Order: sequence, then structure tokens, then C-alpha cells
Amino acid sequence: MTGLRTFVIEEHSRNRWEQVKEVAGVDTDWYTRMEDYPDEEFQGIYEVLLEDAGVSDAELQRTFGQFLFEKLADMYGQIYFDDEWGVLDLIDNVEETIHQSLKQRNDSGFTPPELETEPFGEDGLAVLYSSDRHLCEFGKGLIQGSAAHYGTNLTIEEPQCMKDGADICRIEVRQAD
Repeated sequence: MTGLRTFVIEEHSRNRWEQVKEVAGVDTDWYTRMEDYPDEEFQGIYEVLLEDAGVSDAELQRTFGQFLFEKLADMYGQIYFDDEWGVLDLIDNVEETIHQSLKQRNDSGFTPPELETEPFGEDGLAVLYSSDRHLCEFGKGLIQGSAAHYGTNLTIEEPQCMKDGADICRIEVRQAD
């Protein structure tokens, strides 16, 4: 939730954050990184943002994902990123390094999505995404943010999506350089 708060404040203003919370009926005054918050609270705030954004849900999720990746990289990159990795290496290791660490927290009810990866062609990676939240567009935004972080270009396609009735989302990522 701190990422969403920071996104609204930096992209708009602190006043806008307070307005969005009020319209969403959320009265939490302060969010910390170490505490979990109900999905419904996030969803309420997000829906108010989406109503006023003038973009699609998919575009807002991707924009937020791109924004959040750089914030997470600044905070946690030295812990979770290997200096030898490129962007595809990072994507390939998210489940094993980052998500498994989050799942081991005893004080957390947070459940990150399930990710699997598999090689895709000679220069790509397929990310198999599963989550009851159906935030695959947010995941694609995180992938775009990781590409920007590494100064590389990626092509991202999703030939299979849970929103269209599939069991999982298949997000195919290729180096574009």
C-alpha cells in the first residue's frame, strides 16, 4: 500500500492522496512497508484512481507497475538482485528469491502471485502467472520497469490470460536489443 500512496503523491499530490482515500472511504492515516493491508482497501483506492485516470485499467496497472519497480529496486535491489544478472535473469529469479522470501514471513497474510518461468526461444522467457487478483497487467508493468532499470528494451506479449478464461497467464518476454 505504501507503493500506491507514493505513486499518487509523486504523480499527483499529497492532497490528491487524501481526496482519493476519502472518496474510497478509507480512513487509515499511515501505511508502513512492514504491515499488510486488506486487498479491499487497495482495490477501493485503486478504483477511485481509475475513475479519474482517463486511461484503461490495463494502462493504469502497467504505469503503476513501472513506477513501483524502480522504488522496489532502490529499496531491495542490494538484497535480492545479483550483480551478474541481466533483466531476464532477474525475471527468471523473482519467484525463488523475492516471492519465497515474502511467503516465509510469519507476520504476513500477504500472498504474492505464483510465478514459474521457462525458456522461450533463444532470447526469451515465458512467465507463467497465477493469482486470484488477476493483476497480470501490473506484472507486465513491473517487467517494463525492470527493463528500464537495466537500460534494455523488451517485447512483452500475453497470448494466454486468466481474464479470458485461461488457468494461468502466459507472458512472453524477449530481448528487443
